[in-house]
Amino acid sequence: MVASAARAQEPAAPDDESALRQLNTDYVRAFLACDVARFRTLLADDFTGVLADGRVIDKAEFLRLAKDNLDAHDLRLRDLVIRPFGGSALVGALVTYDRSSGPPVRTRYSSLYVRRDGRWAIVWTQWTRVAVP
Repeated sequence: MVASAARAQEPAAPDDESALRQLNTDYVRAFLACDVARFRTLLADDFTGVLADGRVIDKAEFLRLAKDNLDAHDLRLRDLVIRPFGGSALVGALVTYDRSSGPPVRTRYSSLYVRRDGRWAIVWTQWTRVAVP
């Protein structure tokens, strides 16, 4: 228990924030392009997601959903947060985008990244709907 607590207190590597920023950008690009192959590399095998409607999904279900074109355009990130904690990091933001049909979308997400074998992977993401003002 003491050893794991000590690891949690390890300082982040100097390039962690820029690497996580790039991975987040890759995640957004994969979303817009329905790029299942890129998502497959971004998500850990033990990935869990909590959708805005409360459903809990695993990596296989996420990849199945990711292939569907959501007709998202004019996507913007606001309030981006990147908080590295040694071998883990929290990344989140407010996402807004429009669709050709339907109301604009506003969602806040939080993703937990873990560094395994020198590579960052997303192990958890939760999306929360945000009311459109």
